Amino acid sequence: MLDIRHIDHISQVASDPEPVVSLYQKLFGFEHAGAWEEPREGYRGINLSVPGRSGVGWEILAPTRADSFVQRFLDSPLGPGLHHVTMQVPSVADAARELQSMGIEPWGGPENEGGEWDEVFIHPRDGHGFLFQLTGAHPESWHRPPVPVRAEARTLGIVAINHLSHAHPRREELAAWYELVFGMMGIYAADGTDGPFATAVLEAPTQQMRWEVLQPFGDGSFVSRFLQARGPAMHHVAFQVADWQRALDACVFHDVPVFGVRDGVTDGALWHEAFIHPRFTGGVLVQFFWEERPGIWI
Repeated sequence: MLDIRHIDHISQVASDPEPVVSLYQKLFGFEHAGAWEEPREGYRGINLSVPGRSGVGWEILAPTRADSFVQRFLDSPLGPGLHHVTMQVPSVADAARELQSMGIEPWGGPENEGGEWDEVFIHPRDGHGFLFQLTGAHPESWHRPPVPVRAEARTLGIVAINHLSHAHPRREELAAWYELVFGMMGIYAADGTDGPFATAVLEAPTQQMRWEVLQPFGDGSFVSRFLQARGPAMHHVAFQVADWQRALDACVFHDVPVFGVRDGVTDGALWHEAFIHPRFTGGVLVQFFWEERPGIWI
């Protein structure tokens, strides 16, 4: 398996990033951490720091040319939306060799003057529909230290990125892949008898966040519709919030409706969850939740 030392950032692609950045700052409490451009590749990026304890940054990419790979992503069934996750490893060269030993051909580049990889990718064809980037450690990483949750702000009050959710027709197959490649550990599974999907939840080795595998279950599952439209791909991101009413009030203040509101009790402790539609976030389905006691919401 790969030696993952840090989950660096989550990247999304948006055709018009400025309104998305504005929403993320005003409602989500993200902080602007820089902007840059790659003229040779035809795209630009905006870096954002995420509140809370996860230590995972957020990146928004946008095309500057029609022939950019970012534009091709936007024009595909996957765009706009979540594009890749970047993880840090001690040695990119060792990571490339480890991928080859698992039958995964390292993809991308570039190579440095010594002939070693500066970065390496797991292509979506090997990543079950999603792109993963592996880089060396960057102590100056733009999203550290974590952004504090500001009590006075009209934001969701995010305290952590809880998970990314990956839709797939066979949850056991994908969960086993995450365990093999990234060393993730399964912590929860549900067979779908209580809803339109079966799920498996895995903890990342860095314990910064989790991954969820969604498999359709039964007739008319929304996961089936997603897979028919996009194929296996990341379905949503979930954030934990510090105060449920504050989060709902912030959505009302910023005129962002929520849907799929659910409440429950697990082991005597209350939890709430809701979703924000991708049309407000540049293509990303966002789930947020609050739990009365740590660990009762999965």
